[in-house]
Amino acid sequence: MSYEVSLEPLVQATDALRRSPNRGSYANELRSLGISEYRQIFFKPYRLIHRVHAKQVIVYVVADGRRDMGSLLARRLLGA
Repeated sequence: MSYEVSLEPLVQATDALRRSPNRGSYANELRSLGISEYRQIFFKPYRLIHRVHAKQVIVYVVADGRRDMGSLLARRLLGA
């Protein structure tokens, strides 16, 4: 099965972060664990999880938001 995916929404999301790095809401799955340095922006159906560190925006996760994000974030960000 082959299908085409446009990267334009991802490019637009990262450009928006360049202009306004602290944009986005906090990821609920992480806030429930007391972690509030990671933010998220949506470009449906995807989520981009990022944080600002030393004046740089670091993107940690770009994933389909329909996935089990709690376990994905725990593995990727917390090493659980």
